[in-house]
Amino acid sequence: MTNPFPFLARLRRSLAGLAALMCLAAAPACAQPDDPAALIPADAARADVTALYEGLVAAEADLFQATPRAVFEARYNELMARLDQPVSLAELHAELQRFAALARHAHTRINSLNPVWAAHAEADGPVFPLAFFVSEGEVIISAAPAGSGLAAGDRILALEGEPNPVWLARLTRNISAETPELAYALLANAEIYYILLEYGPREAFTLDVLQAGERRTVTLDALALSARSGLAGPSAGFSLDGREARMLADDIAYLRPGPFLNVEAQDPDAYFSPQALAAYTGFIDASFEDFIAVGATDLVLDLRDNPGGDNSWSDPVIAWFADRPFRFASDFLIRVSAHTTASNAARLEAQGHDPASASARFADLFASAQPGELVPFDLPYAQPRTGARFDGAVHVLVNRYSYSNAVSAGALIQDYGFGTVYGEPTRDMATTYGAMEHFTLEHSGLEVGYPKAMIIRPNGERAPHPLEPDVRLPVPAVRGAQDVMLEALLERLRRPD
Repeated sequence: MTNPFPFLARLRRSLAGLAALMCLAAAPACAQPDDPAALIPADAARADVTALYEGLVAAEADLFQATPRAVFEARYNELMARLDQPVSLAELHAELQRFAALARHAHTRINSLNPVWAAHAEADGPVFPLAFFVSEGEVIISAAPAGSGLAAGDRILALEGEPNPVWLARLTRNISAETPELAYALLANAEIYYILLEYGPREAFTLDVLQAGERRTVTLDALALSARSGLAGPSAGFSLDGREARMLADDIAYLRPGPFLNVEAQDPDAYFSPQALAAYTGFIDASFEDFIAVGATDLVLDLRDNPGGDNSWSDPVIAWFADRPFRFASDFLIRVSAHTTASNAARLEAQGHDPASASARFADLFASAQPGELVPFDLPYAQPRTGARFDGAVHVLVNRYSYSNAVSAGALIQDYGFGTVYGEPTRDMATTYGAMEHFTLEHSGLEVGYPKAMIIRPNGERAPHPLEPDVRLPVPAVRGAQDVMLEALLERLRRPD
């Protein structure tokens, strides 16, 4: 299961390098700043809108699962009528991304950031000066510039005279997500990008805020992008970056496997390279060997703030404590289409036509099916380890920033009874639409990503839904230096039966 948010691991490591990180995530569009003088003719823009819509109808696993066809048709007709003049690449990108986001599937999207961001970042342009996140209907400031008079924990009530429901809706219409809660989670640490899209470059922002129970209006100067590096998003305080294995107590082991992909890779084709997987598996195996050697009876597996990746990286973790064969989905249903067949063929070519690869198995399946068919793909079972195994109790931590394969891994452990899941409900889905493919629009050159498959979690639940922990643990509104969730779990584990 591939990762819908490969850039999140980089984004969450540091805001200091945000311009470079977002450009890296946005290729090829970010490498080619939008030139206002280079306009796309109206007929070419409309042709790309048609290609986007028809391509998604044909290739998406179920484009109309969450949004009725009539809504898409109305938006399509409105957009075709409105695009009667030449448009810039930035304008067309925004229109196409908002159209794709109508599907309410995180994987249905334009696979790049809007090119307006690259030009703005290169110029070290002014950006929104606050970091914030949305929780339980409130917009909570997580960091503010020194001397602004605002602090972490203060609430935003309105932006530029628009109440929260209005301006948040403006921002999240640009985000592909199944639910508003997932869109808000994806907004965190990327608020400056989405505010730039909707409000353009500004020298100042006016907000209504709630501070110490009192509502007041403030005007804050924008910050140059480079000056914003001192602010932190929802990961302020303790960090969950990277991979870590250690003992929390004499008998309680802690493993944070980190993203299930090679986050250091500059080329997406190297995210899951055999060399990177071998190094990662070596770390996992050595960690469990150490845990067993010191007599650990409990394992805390931390999947919080994990952007996901691929099950080929999570399976080696689960194999250490699984007691029977397992797989991350009970069903994996693929929509056969010309776009998917072509995308898979290109990947197979890049893999040297490896007959053992999943791409080769996909190619065989597509050759025996008709375009438009929704066909099952027989997922192989992963096997428990032979020899040494960890036979203690497994406790999995998840939070709202657990995504993609991190959610699938947690759901697998929960559904097979391999362990207990703790924390808060994820915002990403356990049963979901995924297994991304892509096609490229002829005139704009923008790449469209889409989910070719419906992925049903091991327990067979077909409706898209988040992962609900077996045990909920406290989550502070603003993250500080203390890891409250982990400490609450440790307190539970230390209680006498």
